[in-house]
Amino acid sequence: MSKIEFKNFVKKNPNLIKIVETGEKTWQELYEIYDLYGESNDIWKEYINNSSNNNFKDIISLIKKIDLNTVQKGLNSLDKAIDAFKDIIPNKNANINNYEPRPTYKYFED
Repeated sequence: MSKIEFKNFVKKNPNLIKIVETGEKTWQELYEIYDLYGESNDIWKEYINNSSNNNFKDIISLIKKIDLNTVQKGLNSLDKAIDAFKDIIPNKNANINNYEPRPTYKYFED
């Protein structure tokens, strides 16, 4: 088995990347399993199926870690910044509404 075939196998099964990132296995260990058993062996079911369940658990744990007070403070700061920019930037509609056309045939006297 070549390294290119192993890379293609990992591309087909991206859950293996999670296994390496979490420290369960190293790339060397996964490659050795791949070299010994190949792609179609039942040994891969343990890693591929287990990782898909972990993805959902990872998402739930990530949501639980979000501090809603920090999010609210950030949104309030963003709202204040937008209000400050509104005060700085001139309102284009105000200039259009105040426009009065000059009379066409009016003579200016000295």
